[in-house]
Amino acid sequence: MAKIAESLKKLSVEHDTRKQNHVRTVQRRSELISSIEEPASVDNNYILAVCGTQSDPEFRITAALSDHTCAVYSVGESLSRTITLTHNQAPIVGIRFSPTSRNILYTATNDGLVTACDLRAKGKVVAEFKDSTEDGKMKPLCSFDISCDEKLVAGGTEHIGGDAFILFWDTRYTGTKLDNKNNNLLGGYWESHMEDVTSLSFHPSKQDILASGSTDGLINIFDLTQPSEDSALTYSLNTESFVDRIGWLAEDSLWCTTQHNSLQLWDCDEVTPYAKFERGTLALFQNDDPDDCYIVKVHASNAFGQPFLLSGLSGVKGETLRCLTIANDRLETCYNMVGNKQTVRDSWLHEKSRCLITVGEGGLINVWRQTENMLTQENPSHKLVSKIGTGKGRDRQHRPKPY
Repeated sequence: MAKIAESLKKLSVEHDTRKQNHVRTVQRRSELISSIEEPASVDNNYILAVCGTQSDPEFRITAALSDHTCAVYSVGESLSRTITLTHNQAPIVGIRFSPTSRNILYTATNDGLVTACDLRAKGKVVAEFKDSTEDGKMKPLCSFDISCDEKLVAGGTEHIGGDAFILFWDTRYTGTKLDNKNNNLLGGYWESHMEDVTSLSFHPSKQDILASGSTDGLINIFDLTQPSEDSALTYSLNTESFVDRIGWLAEDSLWCTTQHNSLQLWDCDEVTPYAKFERGTLALFQNDDPDDCYIVKVHASNAFGQPFLLSGLSGVKGETLRCLTIANDRLETCYNMVGNKQTVRDSWLHEKSRCLITVGEGGLINVWRQTENMLTQENPSHKLVSKIGTGKGRDRQHRPKPY
């Protein structure tokens, strides 16, 4: 995690007054080639999301389609569909493989239900998580995530009845039968967000730390060991925009993409982002129209040498896809994606094989790999320095939290 923080935070960014003594010099002639392209549907269904397992050498991926189905594949030298899950009755808002088993797949749907399926048993639903309060009304979900130890499932709801909820379930108490008597709902938070909870992200190594993003513009960070929502709310960051997606960069920093296709990088204890890139900065070439540019996702991994932002451009000349990195206060292309044919909705990275999986509105699954002639030269003496004041003469324990 420290390497990821160093790669993204050691930047000269907006409103940063430090000297430019360390200049990043990167020379690349790099491409990612689509080694596999597979249609997941013949019925013009979008692929909304993708997730995978980090097993080696062969790994699994699952694609969530707009017809509510999930297609599970084994990925090696080719792409082989192993099963199609058809149990969902509403639009899929998220999919995740179990952090501890490549055979368990979690799916969250807009009707308020999270299911766990066992792929060894032909995709049998082995657990359900839903709002089991007395009124029996299911709260529509917008997002969900699973803690790194797989003990908790969290679901973010739409704004309903004046509240937006983050619901928590204990995966250890699912009961032996799938019936209405299961009581695995631990409780929820409903005072911290005023609009739809669009994104949830558990910390990758701290099972009790959860970040949430909402259309109210806030990113909230909770310590779930605390006895109440008020005491659990550790930090609240105001993005001043609708939050689309969030994720962790390091121990105490996050990335955020907004509905307006801007990127923000945050330290949890700061009142403003330490880096911010508006949609126009995605237009890297003269013929790029900023209105055609969109953000897919940030990959906080060093599998390609550094973390990167996956960005696309959907215009009259076709579908462009790029991996971008941050250098000298701006976004620069580190990989061109050769042969992309669709507007990409989601992506997932298999770190050991360095395979990047993309899915999108054309219903295609693409497996991207580096070309053999990829050349990256980086000045080893160049180390991008941390922001002014970070850890220098500041007493973090007595600073006000940015509510």
